Amino acid sequence: MGQYVVFKSHKQVFALPVEMVKRVIETEKFISLPEVPDYVLGVYEYQEQMLPIVDLSKRLYGELSPATLDSKVILAHWSERTMGIFVEEIVGIMSLTETDYEKELDRSSLKRPYISQFLKMGDEVVIELNLDYLFNSSQEEEIISSVDSITENSEKEENTDDAAEH
Repeated sequence: MGQYVVFKSHKQVFALPVEMVKRVIETEKFISLPEVPDYVLGVYEYQEQMLPIVDLSKRLYGELSPATLDSKVILAHWSERTMGIFVEEIVGIMSLTETDYEKELDRSSLKRPYISQFLKMGDEVVIELNLDYLFNSSQEEEIISSVDSITENSEKEENTDDAAEH
């Protein structure tokens, strides 16, 4: 039994281990980026870093999450970086028990690398996500390079502004 941040996206319940989550923030204005995959909502500046914000519903199900008062962004560890995951609702922090369901999936063609395991929350099955496998390598590289280019451009603008002041 472990501690998880439990949330909903596309009417499905998901979980991340609490140690993977940095914090949960209100959905705020994101800086939109041109020429990025449609599941990348933009970037968010957090502690002097630009973090990609990904709509989990769009990434997994092809449908954008509706923005509501319950919508939140989970800032979580991802590939030695931090990423924001736009979700429809935070259910809470809970202790969940493991199931044997993934053994059945291993035998079928339904297993996905981003599914760590299935957990039980009452009568509901909860999918524990492994964010390191949410994207294939080319998708991951595209997200990282988009964020890095924004960061580099803003640093160049700051240096240009500093030089102009002298």
